Amino acid sequence: MKISHLFLSVLIFLVGCIDPLDVEVDVESPRLVVIAEISDLEEPYKVVLQRTADYKTLVNDRVTGATVSVVSSQGDEYFFEEQRAGQYFSCPAEFVGEVGEQYQLRIRTTQDKLYESSIETLLPSGEIDSAYYQKAERLVTSNTHEYNEKGIKVFCNFKDNSAKEYFMIDWQGTYKFQPSMLDTKNRYCWNTEASELEINLHDDQFSNNSLVKDYEITYLPDGLRFTEAYSFQVRLKSLTTGAYEFWSLIKQQYENDGSIFSALPAQISSNIVSLNNVEEKVLGYFTVSSVATYRIKIPHYALTGINEAQLPCKRFSPSDPVPEYCFDCTKFENSVGEEPPFW
Repeated sequence: MKISHLFLSVLIFLVGCIDPLDVEVDVESPRLVVIAEISDLEEPYKVVLQRTADYKTLVNDRVTGATVSVVSSQGDEYFFEEQRAGQYFSCPAEFVGEVGEQYQLRIRTTQDKLYESSIETLLPSGEIDSAYYQKAERLVTSNTHEYNEKGIKVFCNFKDNSAKEYFMIDWQGTYKFQPSMLDTKNRYCWNTEASELEINLHDDQFSNNSLVKDYEITYLPDGLRFTEAYSFQVRLKSLTTGAYEFWSLIKQQYENDGSIFSALPAQISSNIVSLNNVEEKVLGYFTVSSVATYRIKIPHYALTGINEAQLPCKRFSPSDPVPEYCFDCTKFENSVGEEPPFW
């Protein structure tokens, strides 16, 4: 799940907010914020640990040096390695989640504070029947004018497989691009982006065991992503009832006006607790999902008429600094110089 920035922003707003109309907000002690997810896909799983800091500045402190692991109901314990400050990753060669298995997240900080999640079951996902795209336009309002922005809408058709299921639908997109200046290291790069600012949830109450048709996943505006072909992967994730309720409340808060003075939903409950202090409230959730995937490739010729873009490398004078990615596109965020296997 690639919504950590959105998730953290919403949770920070919730800290200390008792009466949304009272500007005299009490500042609480820093809280642990946990963003954790595992699945049955053979890929690294990620756990992000931060602590809320000063309420007015909305700055979080990364929790480094922690011991992070996931324990299965079989007694196997899998440890996560801290690869970036406050970000811990599993090794796919050692750990891949299994449908029907139960898992628990465990955290020990450098201050010997212990945290653990409830035991979560990895439920089966539905099936993605197909996915497709359409050219689209939307009206964009800037500070000075309005204009029609061209882009692509992506849809999917999917089916659930059991009596009662909840899903999260997210996506990853990969595109090929070339730096606008001479590149001696990598002539082309591939950049992967994800649904960081979207929460798509589905309750199968009215579609139980039937095909959900023409589900709109996202809108992709024009830009650098459309200079070559675009590979789009849909991900249909199973959710437990608790996870669905948690993400529904996060979505509800985000879709308000985004202000700390908006009407807050009911207290957002975490499935993670402190073992040292029962009064300590942890923010976040340990999500366990089975994931169905479906990939489509949008060819460059299908993007005719949609505005393209280049990396911002143009200089207006010889003294202007040139970003390093203009010469080596692997320096551009989330970019690699090797062609992905699915390309």
